[in-house]
Amino acid sequence: MKALKSLSLSLLTLATVYTANAQTFAQRIKNTTFVFGLHEHIVIDNGKEYQFKFDTKNWQLTPFPSKITAEAYLKKGWGLQTEFAYTGYKANSTVDNKLQLKDHTFFSADFNIRYHFETLFLKQSFFDPFLTTGYGFTYRSAVINTSTGTTNLGLGMNFWIYKGFGLSLQSVGKFALKGGAKSNYLHHSIGVVYKLKPLSNKPALK
Repeated sequence: MKALKSLSLSLLTLATVYTANAQTFAQRIKNTTFVFGLHEHIVIDNGKEYQFKFDTKNWQLTPFPSKITAEAYLKKGWGLQTEFAYTGYKANSTVDNKLQLKDHTFFSADFNIRYHFETLFLKQSFFDPFLTTGYGFTYRSAVINTSTGTTNLGLGMNFWIYKGFGLSLQSVGKFALKGGAKSNYLHHSIGVVYKLKPLSNKPALK
């Protein structure tokens, strides 16, 4: 009987903690600002990481939308962001310092932390610059190490234009964990974003 009472008390305690955590999580979701986006993106992956020549021949892009994003604003300018991108590598373009004789596939999934400088402004502005960093996964059928993790570092800006709709620009350097420096690449994007107000009408950004 004593053991049964102890078990019941333990289960009750666990249920109480779970309920409290569930309520806290639900409240946090209600207080969170979410941003969703559709983007066009360009991959520059010619193996010449320090050459910033305007060479559109080696730009890899696919018709819009080729990247989707989602972000949850946290407190004091911080946010958690994820994105998924797809494109095709064209034949006769250079990838990893090698001329490609046929078309190839590119896919990436990234999970990043962002800091929005908008929170430093005295008033909410249409201009929202940010820094972004995180980790990702990249699949490229054109290279020897087809799959690799990446460390990401970049910057971007949102322009909030009308009732939650905005234009987003971003440029990120992705440093491959396999394949050496020639496997690093640049990832640029432009897209349309929508800021979804929290259900509680209390933005968590500031």
